[in-house]
Amino acid sequence: MRQYFLRLSLPAAMWNLRSLSCLLLLCFSVTTVAAQRTNSETTKWLTLNGDAPLVIALGGFSGLFPDSSYDAYMVAMETSLANVIAWCDVQLTKDGVGICLPDLKLDNASDIDVYFKNKETKYSVNGVPMQGWFSIDFNFKDLAPVTLRQGVFSRTPKFDGTQQKILTVLDVVNKVKPPGLWLNIQHDTFFSQHNLSMRSFIISLSRSVIVNYISSPEVNFLKSIVSRFNPLVTKLVFRFLGQGDIEPSTNQTYGSLLKNLTFIKTFASGILVPKTYIWPVDNSLYLQPHTSLVLDAHKEGLQIFASEFVNDVPFAYNYSYDPATEYLSFIDNGDFSVDGVLSDFPITPSATIDCFTHLGKNDKPQVCTGQYISIFPHFLLAYSKASDYHI
Repeated sequence: MRQYFLRLSLPAAMWNLRSLSCLLLLCFSVTTVAAQRTNSETTKWLTLNGDAPLVIALGGFSGLFPDSSYDAYMVAMETSLANVIAWCDVQLTKDGVGICLPDLKLDNASDIDVYFKNKETKYSVNGVPMQGWFSIDFNFKDLAPVTLRQGVFSRTPKFDGTQQKILTVLDVVNKVKPPGLWLNIQHDTFFSQHNLSMRSFIISLSRSVIVNYISSPEVNFLKSIVSRFNPLVTKLVFRFLGQGDIEPSTNQTYGSLLKNLTFIKTFASGILVPKTYIWPVDNSLYLQPHTSLVLDAHKEGLQIFASEFVNDVPFAYNYSYDPATEYLSFIDNGDFSVDGVLSDFPITPSATIDCFTHLGKNDKPQVCTGQYISIFPHFLLAYSKASDYHI
């Protein structure tokens, strides 16, 4: 079993107590637990293939660092399970370079508006007008001065800026070297309308890079590439949006498509759904009975991944403000387990899977010292910038 602990190697003078408290509050849901536990390596999971669920790091450790930044990815790799998957939302530049950024509007995740004040444009995206700075208006070399910033304003901005440059997909592969790679293609139709082909980019990339998962909320995109990928190497995943949202290829709602998993199986090996598809909550943030979706997906031979896991946004009160308890309800409830979770804070599901699952009544107690965070050199440098952040 992997050890979870806090290693502090900075001189005490470099730490700001309030900053450190904030970090611990965000990252640690449990500090010390004495548990009676079976060996999770030999216990069969209720996932589709019987393996432990995967942890997918959404843009790296995006709950703390700017999404898709080098530091976010590196800290996620250091503080998560050994087989953690790095998630990249792919956007294409004007010259066809694939970059990792969480939003179609670059100004939602970077300071591009500072460098190109006069290049704000307006486009229709799936019939909805959007105004901002878009990757299709810039060659990749034009983006050299642009730095990434935290897109969630309730989170600290102290990791924004210096050294947080926009990464290409190949940068993530070659510099971060993640154990697994997940590429999400959110807006294939938009890029196609502007003569940029996500299909060509993905197929070309796959000739030199192993892509473990490719997801998209667009049926036609996945259909267009399904014959080009070996499902034993690259799994295609259909991403469900809000149940009332319209899928552009079929003009059906995602709620309607959810009722036809047999159709989804014709072009995908799995589905990615918001966590409320599995455990609904009412308007008062109390859990409702779980749906049969996980069991239904597994019956069709589909893996199912759950998204929208964060530590710093209110979730169902039934979990008593403990994100580890929430993860357990998805991966170790005695009835089913999702095949993976997509999280802004990958340290938490990693510790939950590795430490707090498959508890047994007859096992010897052992101490599990909560989640850890390893403070390695480049992370220390970044964190020292936040030492004067007062909250």
